[in-house]
Amino acid sequence: MKLAYIRWKDAVAEEASGSTPASAHARLVELQEVGFLLDETEEAVVIGMELSDDVEVQPGRWRLHIPRVSIQEMRTVELDKAFPRRRKKSG
Repeated sequence: MKLAYIRWKDAVAEEASGSTPASAHARLVELQEVGFLLDETEEAVVIGMELSDDVEVQPGRWRLHIPRVSIQEMRTVELDKAFPRRRKKSG
């Protein structure tokens, strides 16, 4: 299993009550996400928050689908390399 760090840009929502059309400024927000890399295609990457070895449990309580065109940077690492399991101390 791989762990993914993704820096990407997305839409911004803002309340517009009391403002004028002239006060609107087009912009995007830069986000950073970390999660388990569940799938990827030419169009999108899917990361999930949680993972279980139980085959009856679906991976990720939530899944985030990020369009590749929005990704500014993406890094992946094997989970065992990022967080090696510690050996129990004998003694």
